[in-house]
Amino acid sequence: MRYFVLLFVGIGIWTFAYSPVSAAAPLQQLIDDTPINGILTLEEEKYDGNIKINKPITIIGKGNTVIRGDGEGNVVTIDASNVTLKNLTIEHGSLSRSSDEEFSGIRARGDYHQFVNIVIHDVYHGLFLNKANHAKVKNVSVTGQGTGKLGSQGNGIQLIRSSDITIEDSFITQSRDGIFFEFADRVEVKDTFVSRTRYGLHYMYSNNNKFINNRFIKNTGGAAIMHSQGIILEGNQFSFNQGSRSFGLIIQTSEDNIIKNNEFYLNQRGIYLEQSNQNQIIGNKFFHNDIGIELWSSSSNQTFTGNHFKQNVAHVLAVGGEATNHWYHNDRGNYWGNERSGFDLDQNGIGDSPIEYKSSLYKLVDENELAYLFLKSPSIGIYEKINEVMNTQDVMVKDQFPLIEKQKRQSPSWLLPILFSIPILLIGMYQFYKFRRSR
Repeated sequence: MRYFVLLFVGIGIWTFAYSPVSAAAPLQQLIDDTPINGILTLEEEKYDGNIKINKPITIIGKGNTVIRGDGEGNVVTIDASNVTLKNLTIEHGSLSRSSDEEFSGIRARGDYHQFVNIVIHDVYHGLFLNKANHAKVKNVSVTGQGTGKLGSQGNGIQLIRSSDITIEDSFITQSRDGIFFEFADRVEVKDTFVSRTRYGLHYMYSNNNKFINNRFIKNTGGAAIMHSQGIILEGNQFSFNQGSRSFGLIIQTSEDNIIKNNEFYLNQRGIYLEQSNQNQIIGNKFFHNDIGIELWSSSSNQTFTGNHFKQNVAHVLAVGGEATNHWYHNDRGNYWGNERSGFDLDQNGIGDSPIEYKSSLYKLVDENELAYLFLKSPSIGIYEKINEVMNTQDVMVKDQFPLIEKQKRQSPSWLLPILFSIPILLIGMYQFYKFRRSR
């Protein structure tokens, strides 16, 4: 019994020591008392929000410093430039959608802000930048209310009319959209993980942005690029994005974008293109998707080159009629898997004859949206085989210069000893022949 009491007391002491306690001085007063461009260092305590910042200031937390709102508005409101928030947890903002203002954990206007090592949860929007330019967002973690409530909550990071921003090393999960752009130009997002959202990236009327080495995993839709141009998506991973008409990446009413060296793995559709023109899809990997690329006739003049297609139910579906797209560039096409590899007699890595990729699945998809739910069914394979035998498949792609991966050929293990033994055998036969002649 004595050990039980000691254990209970020890746990109580540990909990008291490592849990934030309420701060004695009101945080708003501390902010008001800090001079312009001053630094306010907060203790490892829980401070009451909601707070307003209307001057250049740096606020730095120690360890587990928490700013907890009253649940009725923004936890932190910034209406100034040159504000830095670092090493803080922001929580308990208003979740109401009935207000004229969409409340947030942090809502900021002004330029040259920095948000570093910030954890945000129990809020509507996480970080909301509205007319805030030249901001830096690094190691910001936003957790929403959960997948069952995606329609009733806000976005992880929301950028409205805000440009020249960097977002890196961040984590967003269980919000409506991971990162939402609207009229946000020259933004770079890199090394960020987005999961369990509606759209990992939702993008409207925003141009000349870069998305490098991010992961969009287990969302309804990985990334949606709409009404935008000059976008570069490179080295990203779009995986396990499944659901009713889900996709890794949708490009809609957008042009002159570059999608390069990304990985599309286990999505219902890797890339979906509609009403979009002159996009470049280069060096991407499409593995184990239901549909690698779904390309509607309203999209034309795309260039596809250096892409790898392997073990998708359908590598490419061209839906809605004919359109002009290019499946090679500078005499380099795409990799279509070993099952479709042709001959490469001159060993230059390019097939000696064009490859036609045919399918009949586009008819099902075009006529009935429910077809998406059955693409993994064994009956789909039978349907394709029947149409192949009956010669009723249509050409989805004609690649004039298909790329062929060079196979590393290894000699059988028994061949090397035989090769070594041949000279010995020949010498032996020669010696035997001389011996017979000498007699």
